[in-house]
Amino acid sequence: MDKLMPAKHGGEWDDLQGFPNEEIAQVITSEVAETSEESNGKVKEDATSQVLDTRRSEAVAIDISRPTPPFWGTRVLQPTDIPIQEVFNYLDLQALIAGQWQFRKPQEQSKEEYDQFLQEKVYPVLEQWKERVITENLLHPQAVYGYFPCNAEGNSLYLYNPEDHSQLVATFEFPRQKSMRRLCIADFFAPKDSGIMDVFPMQAVTVGEIATQFAKELFDSNQYTDYLYFHGLAVQTAEAIAEWLHTRIRRELGFGEQEPDNLRDVLAQRYPGSRYSFGYPACPNMQDQYKLLELLGSDRLNLYMDESEQLYPEQSTTAIVTYHPAARYFSA
Repeated sequence: MDKLMPAKHGGEWDDLQGFPNEEIAQVITSEVAETSEESNGKVKEDATSQVLDTRRSEAVAIDISRPTPPFWGTRVLQPTDIPIQEVFNYLDLQALIAGQWQFRKPQEQSKEEYDQFLQEKVYPVLEQWKERVITENLLHPQAVYGYFPCNAEGNSLYLYNPEDHSQLVATFEFPRQKSMRRLCIADFFAPKDSGIMDVFPMQAVTVGEIATQFAKELFDSNQYTDYLYFHGLAVQTAEAIAEWLHTRIRRELGFGEQEPDNLRDVLAQRYPGSRYSFGYPACPNMQDQYKLLELLGSDRLNLYMDESEQLYPEQSTTAIVTYHPAARYFSA
């Protein structure tokens, strides 16, 4: 660039022909090639010098009790299997009211005034929409979940056929933290050389295509306020189903006695293990979600991920589940 700009200002550059002065062109071309070679050499050197860390984290205990699942394979839950009133108890009201509905407390307003506003204006709207959802059957909560035999090796997690534990059906590769506790999701499961077959729970939930259709009807008919209320409630109900199903999985694995007795503690993850969704730091590879959906057989719910890596129906979530007490959200 040091040679190019003076050449341009000095009239030794043509927008169609480039450098009329071949000597300058050859010098610049030669230096660009040398720089490129140096860069490529440095990239190759850096690549070969970086060794993938697959050593298990010392912060994650191996000698813990491993649960036995109530069944191997998958199960589908239809709307009749998922009590919507019970699911509503898992609604994250902060995420719904402040996040989806945008009813945030103004800085100049006191907490007491804001709480009074919620009681008088917002909570009645929530109750009206919950009642309408039930009366008009506007949400169809469905889920598919299951337990797969698994073993860990380094940063890899091997999943086996639920009917034949010797047959490998899928492999997940997870990133490892480069510092701190050096956590990796694979660490939360029994190592392959332990001789113990562990259990890997997965889940996928949706409120159904009807939610997308009804939201579109509201939007197309210019009912924008109702659209905002319904769409936000549908999104958070899908999240609530995921929380409800995760609670069911913990209980089925024998952790019921450690279950929190209030929603605040549930949302704060005061229970054994954690729930991870693909695309987040601990498991960033979105392509793995295709594997998850195929293993679960989510097509039975008409739930899938399209070519742009978006879940359909829109108000749907998927997750892998760990039960290890050291499992928490982390960045790799």
